[in-house]
Amino acid sequence: MVEILAYFEEWSVRPGERVRMATSTRRERLHATLERIVTGPGAPGESKVGTIPRPDVLDVDIPGRWQETAVGSHATLPLAAAPAPGGLTLHAWIWPTVPAAAARQTVWSLDDGALALVLEGGALALEAAGAVVATSPARVVARRWYSVAVVLGVDAARLDVAEVGAYTDDTSAVTAGPAVAPFSAGRLLLAGRTIDPVGSPVAPYDGKIDRPTLHRRALAAGEIAALRAGAGPAPDVSWATDRDFASRTVAATGAPDGTLFNGVERAVTGHDWDGRSDSYLETPSQYGALQFHSDDMVESGWDYDLVFDLPADLPSGVYCVRLEAGDAVERWPLFVRGAVDERVDTLFLLPTNTYLAYANERLAVLDFSTVMMHAQTPTADDLYLAGEPALGRSCYDTHTDGSVCRYSSRRRPILQVRPGFPSWLTGSYRHFPVDLYFVEWLERLGRPYHVATDEDLEREGRALLDRYEVVVTGSHPEYWTRHGRGILDGYLRDGGGLMYVGGNGFYWVTSRDPERPWLIEVRRDNSGTRCWDAPAGERGHVYSAEQGGIWKNRGLGPHGFVGIGFCAEGWSQGCGYRRRPESLEGIGARLFAGIDAEVIGDYGHVLGGAAGDEIDRYDVALGSPPHAVHLASSTGVGREYIHVVEEQNVGLPDQGGDALPDLVRSDIVYFTVGKGAVFSIGSMTLAGSLAWNDFDNDVARLLGNALGVLTEGRG
Repeated sequence: MVEILAYFEEWSVRPGERVRMATSTRRERLHATLERIVTGPGAPGESKVGTIPRPDVLDVDIPGRWQETAVGSHATLPLAAAPAPGGLTLHAWIWPTVPAAAARQTVWSLDDGALALVLEGGALALEAAGAVVATSPARVVARRWYSVAVVLGVDAARLDVAEVGAYTDDTSAVTAGPAVAPFSAGRLLLAGRTIDPVGSPVAPYDGKIDRPTLHRRALAAGEIAALRAGAGPAPDVSWATDRDFASRTVAATGAPDGTLFNGVERAVTGHDWDGRSDSYLETPSQYGALQFHSDDMVESGWDYDLVFDLPADLPSGVYCVRLEAGDAVERWPLFVRGAVDERVDTLFLLPTNTYLAYANERLAVLDFSTVMMHAQTPTADDLYLAGEPALGRSCYDTHTDGSVCRYSSRRRPILQVRPGFPSWLTGSYRHFPVDLYFVEWLERLGRPYHVATDEDLEREGRALLDRYEVVVTGSHPEYWTRHGRGILDGYLRDGGGLMYVGGNGFYWVTSRDPERPWLIEVRRDNSGTRCWDAPAGERGHVYSAEQGGIWKNRGLGPHGFVGIGFCAEGWSQGCGYRRRPESLEGIGARLFAGIDAEVIGDYGHVLGGAAGDEIDRYDVALGSPPHAVHLASSTGVGREYIHVVEEQNVGLPDQGGDALPDLVRSDIVYFTVGKGAVFSIGSMTLAGSLAWNDFDNDVARLLGNALGVLTEGRG
C-alpha cells in the first residue's frame, strides 16, 4: 500500500519555474530526487519505470510528517447581532439524503452548538447546549423536502416540521419545549455542529438546505405557514443562494456575506423546482438549494514542504519526483512543457482532464467479471482508496449518501496517476501508465518533442499549439471543455496536424473553475454510456453555464472532429486491424510504407490487441467526413464489447461485438480539414501494441509513418 502521498501545487511547469510539492507520510525522513521518465510500464505485471535521474536539479532530504485533510462540505454564515429579547425564528427547507443514518447529523448550528438542528435515526430534534429541547414525532424520509422552523420565544421553544410536495397537505408537526437560555449568535453554520482543527465539520450533514432565513422575533404559527407557502413576513437576515451560482460567496441581507467550504454544490434544484425548466439560468429562483456531503473534498490543503527551481534549459518531458524512505518508494509525475521560445515539430498532449475525471476512482470493488477475460484483482491501493475519504473521489463515483460526484481536483494525491500503476479493469495498465508507452515511443524515435496538458492548452490557446506541426493525443482524451475543443479545431483548420491515437475521445462536456483551474466539473446528461445519471434538473454546469452531457447531443460529436467516435467498450481479448484497399494507394500507401502484413496489431501489452477497451468507429451517418480515407478496421471483438447506449433507441439483446460486428468495431482513418490533417486510430489499447516486441512491430511503423506525414509534408 502507498506509504508516501504527495501532489504538486502545479503539475505542469516551464523550465526556470519554481516547483512546490506537498508530502505526507508516517516515515521520519524522505529523500527526494528528480527523474525524467523515458519508458512505459512494460508487460503486464512488470510495472517498469525507466528514468534518467537529475540529481543536479533535486537531491535532498526532508523531514517526513503526516498531513491531515479536511473532509466534508459546510457553509459559514456570519451574523451581525445577537438575538433580540423577543426571540428568534430560523427557517429553512431541507432535503436529507440519509436521514436514517445511525450517525448524528447537524443540519445547522448557531455558535458551535449553542443551538442546533440535528438529525438522528430519521428524527429531527432541536438541541440547546447539547441538551434536547424538542423532537419532532414525524420521521423524515430520504430525498423529500421539508419546511423546518425553529422558534425561540420568551416562554417556550417550538420545532415546526412539515413535508412539502405535490401530494402533501399544509399541516405541520409542531413540538414545544422549554425556553432556551439567552446566547450570542455570531455565526450560523450549515451542515455541521462546529469545525474541527483540521477544517472538517463535526457531525456533518448529507443533503440539501434551501434558502435559510432568520427573523429576530418569535413568529406565530400562521406566519410559519405563510413562509411555507412562499409568503410570510420579510426576514431580518437572508442569503441569496439563488444567484451567483459559481461563487463560493453567498450574498447576505442583514448580515455579512457567507462562505462555502470544501465543495458545497450549487445550481441544484430547490424545494420549489417545478420541472418546467432544467436550467438554473432560466429559473434561478428554483435553484436556491445548497447541497452538502459528509465526504466532500476538493483539495487536500496541505503545506508545501518541498520547494525547488527547475533549470532554464531543462528539456520538456514527463518527469517525476522520486520520494524514498527506506523500502518505501513512490514517484509522483511532473509535466515540464517547452520553453516559450523553443520550437519542435511534435507536441504530446497529456489528457489530464481524463486523469482528473477518473482520479482516485473506487470502482474496483464492483463486479465487472462478465465483460472481462482476466481475474478482477484490486490492488492494495485500490482497497485503500475504497475506505479512505481523505483522498477524495472521482467523477465516476458516488458519495457515501448515493449522490453523484461532479467535481474533481488535482490538488490532492492521485494514486492512478503514477508510473506503472496497474489497472484492475484491463489486468494490465490504463490511462497515465499507458500514455507512457507513447512517451517511450517518442524517446526511441529520437525526435525532439514537447509535452503539455489539457489545462495548458485551455490557458495558453493557440500560442501553445501554433509552435508545433502535429499534436499527438494520449490514449483516452475523453473530457474536453468547449474552449479547449475550439482551440484545437482552429489549429487544425489553419494547418495543424493531429494524431488521435486513443479511444472514446472528445466525449463528455467538461468545465473548469476559472478561479481554481485545478478543479473540473462534469455534470452528465442521462444519455451516453455512463456510470451514473444526472439528478433531474441538474445538468447545468456552474463554471461554464453549459448543459452537461456528451458533445454529440450538442451537435459537436467526435465523428465530425476526428473522423471516428465511441461505439463500444469491453475488457476481454482485443484484436488487430485488417487493412482495406485504401491502404494500398495514395496517402494510404505512404502511411503503410514498409508494412506488408494484411493484419496488424493482433498483439499487445493491454488486452492482447491494438483494438480494445473503448473503441471508436468511422460512420458518415454520425458525422464522419465522407472524404476521409478509411484505411483499416478491427478484425472483430467479442460479445463482451457492448454497443454504446446512445446508439440504441430500444433495449434489445445481443448488443455485443459478436452480434453487431458492423457497429462494434474500431477504425483507422486519415482526412484533411481546412489546411490541416487528422490521422485517427480509435482504441485505448493501441499504445500497448505500439510497445510490443520492444517497439519493433507494424503498429510502431504505422505511427512513425503518420508522424512523418503530418510533420514533413502531407502531399
